[in-house]
Amino acid sequence: MSRSAIIVAGWMLLNLQVGTIRAADEYRTQVLPFLKAHCVKCHGSEKQDGDLSLTALKGDLATEKAIWTQVLERITSGEMPPKKEPRPPELSTKAVTEWLAAGLKLGGGSSPKHGNLVPHELLFGKPAGAVDPPAGRVWLLRPEAYFGLVRDVYRGRQEGLTQPFASSGERGFKDYSATSSVDEAATEILIRNAELIVARQTAYVLEDGKPKWANDTIGEFKPLFANEAPTKAQVETAFRTQFRLATARDPLDEELARLAALYEKNLKVADRPSAVRTTLTAILLRADSIFRVEHGSAAGKGQRLLAPKEIAQAISLALADQRESSLYLAATKGQLGTPDEVKSQVRRMLDDPKARNTRLMKFFREYFEYELATDVFKDRAKDLMHEPRVLVADTDRLVQDILNRDTNVLRELLTTTKTYANYAYDEKKKLAKPAQTKNAHNNKRQSPPEAAYGFESWPEVQPAETSPGQRAGILTQPSWLVAHSTNFDNDPVRRGKWIRERLLGGFIPDVPIGVAAQVPDDPHRTIRDRVGSVTRAVSCWKCHQRMDDLGLPFEQYDHYGRFRLSELVLDREATAKNVDKKGRLMGNVLHEAKLDTTGLISQSGEAKLDGPVQNPVEFAKKLAESERVRQVFVRHAFRFFLGRNEMPGDAKTLQDADQAYVKSGGSFKTLVASLLTSDSFLYRKP
Repeated sequence: MSRSAIIVAGWMLLNLQVGTIRAADEYRTQVLPFLKAHCVKCHGSEKQDGDLSLTALKGDLATEKAIWTQVLERITSGEMPPKKEPRPPELSTKAVTEWLAAGLKLGGGSSPKHGNLVPHELLFGKPAGAVDPPAGRVWLLRPEAYFGLVRDVYRGRQEGLTQPFASSGERGFKDYSATSSVDEAATEILIRNAELIVARQTAYVLEDGKPKWANDTIGEFKPLFANEAPTKAQVETAFRTQFRLATARDPLDEELARLAALYEKNLKVADRPSAVRTTLTAILLRADSIFRVEHGSAAGKGQRLLAPKEIAQAISLALADQRESSLYLAATKGQLGTPDEVKSQVRRMLDDPKARNTRLMKFFREYFEYELATDVFKDRAKDLMHEPRVLVADTDRLVQDILNRDTNVLRELLTTTKTYANYAYDEKKKLAKPAQTKNAHNNKRQSPPEAAYGFESWPEVQPAETSPGQRAGILTQPSWLVAHSTNFDNDPVRRGKWIRERLLGGFIPDVPIGVAAQVPDDPHRTIRDRVGSVTRAVSCWKCHQRMDDLGLPFEQYDHYGRFRLSELVLDREATAKNVDKKGRLMGNVLHEAKLDTTGLISQSGEAKLDGPVQNPVEFAKKLAESERVRQVFVRHAFRFFLGRNEMPGDAKTLQDADQAYVKSGGSFKTLVASLLTSDSFLYRKP
């Protein structure tokens, strides 16, 4: 190891040790006294409410993460200490929650599913000071952006290219910098793809000893394959061209010299065409062509503004899956050197109706997760054409309409009574038509897909108004209901968990190892009864009380998303009597059970939001008016467009974005513009 490497390693080790000592000291002087004063009375060595003893903890957030996460959530929600007990001093509570939030981040809180570990009050509880920017990042391209790079490098055929990067399998947003990695298999695919791209960039056949070029052959590469040896200038021009295509910048003199040396080395072991292609392939495999590098250039004490090309790439990939040429041109001209210049470019892209801001719609798909309806397998329904792809496309169109109007976006998303239903548009004939129609042979006794929305016939004018009192926003769309259901039934627990995390900013721990989370298969009981028979157990209810009552109002719909007034359950007595003359059972007999659609919002963090709800429509409207729900929505937008979880140092960015959204009348584009021009987005620690 070199002397400089030893110094760096020693410095890192010293900082790690200092951080560990400081964390242990804060635990001893701040956290332990808090626990002794307000918690161990019920969670100590003599009494363990909820089977939890805090006296056994050592303050190691890495090994005790699950328990400390619950402690943090209970304290920040106000659930603990109980209401009957004296309230802890605000400063003590703040010190404990900040220590836990910071420590849990170090224990793996950078994962999308741990996005709510920072208490909401630390972000929105009081006016924030300056932003504490994150450290620089090296960030792997997401799958869609990789193919965007391929299109930038070569605009010809893409057949035969394989996606080397897989999206994160976790719930939540997929494009997180902390979840990126490249393994051996991905490296092999990257090499194969690069070789195939270069083969197409340089494609030709020999006719009468002369090359006949393919239509997509890059002109600057042709002289390197001629019969006569290319000049040094021609070689450099070819390598500069490939470098610019791969990295969107010109190579430095030393980089060009290394490429020339590699080319000369290849010439000694292979013919000229092979040497050329190998060198061109090496350029496509550079780290700065398949990674996003965000280090920044010196901008002042304690922080660095991203370099112009880094800003161009960051904004391009925040809003789309490919480089935005005008942004890179602005960077080349030195027009992305200040936050005001960046803001001008961001607003230009957001306001341009021709701009391909595909990531705006992607946010809503991943946020609401209605696109997962296509992943839920359901048996063929006897009375309905269940077409999940159609349901997802309908919701896409509805979201796009709301986004196009860009006014009170969140409220509209949660409360609109309009919908698209089995909708398609014929561009040639300029008219709307059903996306799926019944087949007389295959769809006997089945209603067409629009029946899932409650329409007796296909509405020609869309978006169409739904029946009064039956639908309100995305959470009552069949696509969302199906996405948050099981193969055979509704799933109130999953729906409640989604609402707790995505709208209320809560955190629900994973199911403990060894717990069989399964609803009894009792067809004679309603889903509400069956779920409650399991989750109301003492060992389960401490978590399920934060989910079940939020998901149960959606029992208003069956698991295909159809509105209903009762639930069909098995009539055991009638079934037992339903026999033929020989006493053989002739099939199940069902009867209608009374439907209970009541629910309860509790421990939300907003007193006026807490309380009972009678049905999902009332529930959705109540959520839409909540300040906390709006702020949590802003937190999720932050995560999506910045590719990481928010931290206490991002409070000003979040508050500014929230206020920009409010003052603009609920413009989502204004919210996004605020995030993409914030210090959290533009600056990095050195």
